[in-house]
Amino acid sequence: MSEWNKGITLPPYKDIKDLHFEGAINTAMSIQNLKINEICDQTTSATFSNTVIPLLNSGNKLREILSIFYSLCATDSNDVREKIRIKVAPKTASHYSKIYQNKKMFQRISTIWKIRQDLGLSTEEVRVLYLLRRLFLRSGVDLKTDQKNRFHNIIKELASLGTQFSQNILKDEKKWFLQLNEEDVFDLPKFLISDLEGKAIELGLKGYCMNLTESLIMPFLKFSSNRRLRKIVLRAWKSRGLSGKETNNSTIMVKTIKLRLEMAKLLGFETYADYRLETEMAKNSKAVKDLLMNIWTATQKKISYEAQELTKLLHEEGFKGQLEPWDWRYYAEIKRSQKFKFSEEDLKGFFQLDNLMNAMFHTVARLFGLEAKPKLLHSYHPDCKIFSIERNGTHLGLFIGDYFARNGKRSGAWCSTLRNQSMINGLRVSPIVVNVCNFTKPRQGFPCLLSYDEAKTLFHEFGHALHQLLSNVEFEMISGTSVSRDFVELPSQWFEHWLDSEEILSKYAVNADNGSPIPKELINNLVSSKSFNSGFDTAEYLSSALVDIEMHSDNLCDDPLKKQKEVLEKIGSHHAILPRHNVEHFAHIFSGDGYASAYYSYIWSEMMDEDAFLAFEESGNIFNPIVAERFEKNILARGGSEEPERLYKAFRGKLPSIKALIKSRNLEAFT
Repeated sequence: MSEWNKGITLPPYKDIKDLHFEGAINTAMSIQNLKINEICDQTTSATFSNTVIPLLNSGNKLREILSIFYSLCATDSNDVREKIRIKVAPKTASHYSKIYQNKKMFQRISTIWKIRQDLGLSTEEVRVLYLLRRLFLRSGVDLKTDQKNRFHNIIKELASLGTQFSQNILKDEKKWFLQLNEEDVFDLPKFLISDLEGKAIELGLKGYCMNLTESLIMPFLKFSSNRRLRKIVLRAWKSRGLSGKETNNSTIMVKTIKLRLEMAKLLGFETYADYRLETEMAKNSKAVKDLLMNIWTATQKKISYEAQELTKLLHEEGFKGQLEPWDWRYYAEIKRSQKFKFSEEDLKGFFQLDNLMNAMFHTVARLFGLEAKPKLLHSYHPDCKIFSIERNGTHLGLFIGDYFARNGKRSGAWCSTLRNQSMINGLRVSPIVVNVCNFTKPRQGFPCLLSYDEAKTLFHEFGHALHQLLSNVEFEMISGTSVSRDFVELPSQWFEHWLDSEEILSKYAVNADNGSPIPKELINNLVSSKSFNSGFDTAEYLSSALVDIEMHSDNLCDDPLKKQKEVLEKIGSHHAILPRHNVEHFAHIFSGDGYASAYYSYIWSEMMDEDAFLAFEESGNIFNPIVAERFEKNILARGGSEEPERLYKAFRGKLPSIKALIKSRNLEAFT
């Protein structure tokens, strides 16, 4: 690897070959091991500068290589990369496990921790020391030799299982498609017909084609009057990870749950949820379950009301029996059109990707004085849009928008980094941040039109990007989104609010055909309908969150599929509302441990984001730069430098309550 990571530049993608990765990763691990040994073999007393600093820097090269490799695996995978990933995932997991089980290193860290008050350490240095010590303990450094070996092997196996899980989903998404004819698409909106035609061309087929791209699936379920096809499409979408023998994730899930429980018990925890939540704001599974069930109680009543309305529409169309999962979105869209005088189709023509990106940049210019300047740099894929994010002429970081779905790209949307913010010798190292989405790529010469939900996703991920771009701490370990999982969604969900502002919509929601601005009446109807179908949206999310926490707080969960069924029955889930993520493709919790026992984080953070946005509204100006400065200073710039409760209180003066969340989802009348 060349020294690409200095200044305003990207990795040398032209020079990187897939077959380089395994050797480079192995070499980087060896280099880090040598540096670790050098630290541990010192005869001088342990200090922050001779132990902590070199430990933090020992893996710089490895992190650099892995960030590039895993970014490519997620966004532009191929058979070679997937074979390498299967091999290196357990190797790197084992590598890091050995580092954090190193007794000599832990003794040096512990020595510094004991005398920390006498060392004149900064607040950040104490925080890093605390987090490192905790990481060693949670990695089994104090275990007996046989227990330590077992813990180590569990970590390796979990890494392999997580990789296999995500690969199986990707394979299912790649292989499934449904060819459609004129009769199947005649009543669909123009934008969807165009997208289906474009997908057929992309796959070398005639006519129209549906595949497992979410930006095709969701509008089809909303607009297709063909009940039979809706059923086929939804079942294919919900069967990812369970559709074939080779890609069946059942065994992987069982093994993963069992291994996580065993790992937690080795460390003295009763359940994996206990282990995982120890470091989160929620602290324990009871707090999580109480929150989710309090919301669920209100949601159930809203669901019942919504289901009655939609069932009536179903029967009016001549169908007997009950509302089914493949019916809900279709009839909800009809109801929305009747109630608020607009449909998703009416909105889509106004939500052009390029315009909405300008809206994002306009918003952060107003709030934080940021400027996004396009950069002509060679990225990993020609679809990537690259910008230098600057303030007062100073470069803060590179932003990459990788927005279009393609074969080899993992479904969903996320924010990642190729380089994290830190300080070296008093100089700020600027981050390189990537937003990834899966919008349908338009045919050449046509604009990319987004649904309202996709527009929210665009803003959501840029909220995560802001957390990285405006980070201003000394240590990479606590920079940007290196915070507790139930705090990390605060900036992303907070930023979504500006999409709904009249200023943004009136200026940037422009008709793709004639350039006319979105009618004020449509803006009012859109804002009024924000909580429409909120029972469905909330229940869909809550059911997945409850399944997650129940699986990981149960000592006896030996069948995740069965557990999911039990949880849904116990809470009285409506049969027409499936979990947002069936467990067999629940990548949030099984492709890694990122959201395992922590999928509740989105709604936990929503309590804060609603309250945080209220601070702007209370000021009389949602673009108030003074409030924005306070949000940046106490939240965005601070990363994980303090406990999240302290950071939030520093911004708002208090912690939020569930009331703002209940109100925003229009569940008040049902409590």
